Amino acid sequence: MRVDCVIPAAGGSVRMGRWKLLLPFGGSTIIETAVAAALQCCERVILVTGHRAAELAERFAREPRVTAVENEGWERGMFSSIRLGIARVSTERFFVTLGDMPWITPEVYGDLLECDDGAEVVFPMFGGRRGHPVRFHERVKTAVAAADAVRGSMRLIAESFRVRDLEWPDDSVIRDIDTPADL
Repeated sequence: MRVDCVIPAAGGSVRMGRWKLLLPFGGSTIIETAVAAALQCCERVILVTGHRAAELAERFAREPRVTAVENEGWERGMFSSIRLGIARVSTERFFVTLGDMPWITPEVYGDLLECDDGAEVVFPMFGGRRGHPVRFHERVKTAVAAADAVRGSMRLIAESFRVRDLEWPDDSVIRDIDTPADL
C-alpha cells in the first residue's frame, strides 16, 4: 500500500537551546532516525523544513523518497508546516509524525496501517495519552486546507472525524526531545 508521511522539521529548537535535529542519536542523528523509520513503511516522506532549511534539504538530497518542502513562515507554528506538507500528500492514507521523536519504530507505522475499521484518524496511545505517528485518511486533507494556518490544530480537526485509538506497549509514541534532559 502506498502511503506518504509528513514530518514537520521546521522549528528553531528554542527549548533545547541549540538546534536539535542534527544532534547525534544512536549511530545517526535525531531527524535521520525519524525519517529512516518512516521510510521503512512509507513510500515517501514529505519533510517540511524552515529554520536552517538548506541544511536539511542538503542532508536528504540523495534520498529520492524524501521531498523537502520549505515553510518560509515556519515561525507561525507547527500547524503551518503540517498544513504545507499535507497539501503535497498524494496517497489515500498518510501519516503525520514529528521529527524529534526518534524512538518510534517501523512497527508502529505497520500496526497503524493494519487498523482498517473505517476510522479516518488512528492515534497510537500509551498511558492514556495520544501520540505519533498519526494515520489519516485523505478526507482529512480538505479540513486541514480550510483551517487557519496559525490557529489550526490537527487534534481539533481529528475530532471531527471517526477516530480510533490503538494502545501501544511502550512510550516511544509519546516521547520526544525538547530539552537537553530529554536527550
